[in-house]
Amino acid sequence: MSESRFMSILFDTKKNIAAIIVYTVIMLLVSPLFPGVTWFRLGDFTLDVVNFYHTIMIPLALLIIILTAKVFNLPKMIQKIANISTYPVLVFSVIGLVLFYPTASSIVIADEVAQGIRDVIVVLDALLLVIGLLMFPFRNRNDFRNTWGAYAVVLLASIAASIAGVVGMILEWGDISNGYSSIAFFQNYVNSVGGTSTFLGNAWTMHSHMIPPAIMGGIVGLTAVIFGYQKLSSGYRAIVNLGLIVSTIGIISMSSLYWISTFGTYVIPAVFTSGPGGVNGLALDDTQTGLIGIGALIAIVGLVKTLDSTKGGKYIQIAAIGTWVGAMAAMLGIGYLIEFNEAYYGFGDPSQGAGALYDQAFSDGHLLYIFLMLIIAATFFATLYYYGKSAEKSIRIPAYLGISGIALGFIGLQVYTMDLSWYVEAIGLWLLFMSFVAVAVPMIRVKEPKNVPAN
Repeated sequence: MSESRFMSILFDTKKNIAAIIVYTVIMLLVSPLFPGVTWFRLGDFTLDVVNFYHTIMIPLALLIIILTAKVFNLPKMIQKIANISTYPVLVFSVIGLVLFYPTASSIVIADEVAQGIRDVIVVLDALLLVIGLLMFPFRNRNDFRNTWGAYAVVLLASIAASIAGVVGMILEWGDISNGYSSIAFFQNYVNSVGGTSTFLGNAWTMHSHMIPPAIMGGIVGLTAVIFGYQKLSSGYRAIVNLGLIVSTIGIISMSSLYWISTFGTYVIPAVFTSGPGGVNGLALDDTQTGLIGIGALIAIVGLVKTLDSTKGGKYIQIAAIGTWVGAMAAMLGIGYLIEFNEAYYGFGDPSQGAGALYDQAFSDGHLLYIFLMLIIAATFFATLYYYGKSAEKSIRIPAYLGISGIALGFIGLQVYTMDLSWYVEAIGLWLLFMSFVAVAVPMIRVKEPKNVPAN
């Protein structure tokens, strides 16, 4: 291999993004081969499931970092560092997945080292992204004036996800070896907020509950720029900016709640309570994560004016926007309904409610539908539009499959929650998976766009 070709593989943004897409497709395809990993038990957060989930989502986070740096035309050095991280992150992810299962102490340590290296690389890339975004208004003033709403939500989402990523590393540190005892002052602090088990539980909640909504909010802002909302008339652009600012407020309030509950003694309450003992009610953090999605729905009102004139381009845009609609339909239409009726659903505990199994079904189904497949879909469809909208006919199939999968996945989630039958949702998710396969093909073939959308 020539040196120029090798450098192209390392630093070419499109090739690195395509590599992560292909990797994701392969990992999803082979997932049933790994012990404890099934298509419909994502809500059952065993260590097997958590390990596999990170094997998929951490490289996806790197894809979003690489794409964001490209779209916002951040300094070339930041783009190069993010790009050169691609193959190390993929390799260490696979090593970590394989070494996770043996029980020999030496292999367990090797697994922790491999996954730790991967996590550090991506967290450092995320921090570099934040630095680059902080520089953006000063380096690209005209673009900032036209995209300030999207910029705000992407910046705050990046900060929130970076903080939650660091908390995840702190969480892992507390779970291994002697925990925090090696650093006396931190162990004393942990003891002051309830002890190691309490802190680990709160840190787990912050890490697991904060990253997916932050990423979704960031994807909304990034997608708005990719769709070219900055070129809309002032009225429609104002509607999009309004929605993006609502999402930004949601990210700030959500992050604040999780921060003070993790590093303090604040217990997040339920609001609008009713029923015996106030058992029915909406968790306050869920209202704020919901606010992120509500902002996305507002932004759609203006973004419809960005729909492409070609059939393929238009439908891939609809598929991307459809991921936001599907997520909010599931959260508001099913999730909130369950929370307001916990006297029946019993928080998924059969000893507390007759409908506990339906609550468990929603937990499994919505985590798989929203926080795995729809996050991947939202990222892939926005990426495909950015790179492949000129290949109009080749992007029709992923668009059709994606729209069908989103719709059938939501209907299936509702069926699953009502009668515990997961087959309809499974069909929807397989359609989404096939759309990912269909995304990979044009992503490999299309060329790098000449201009970033923000220009």
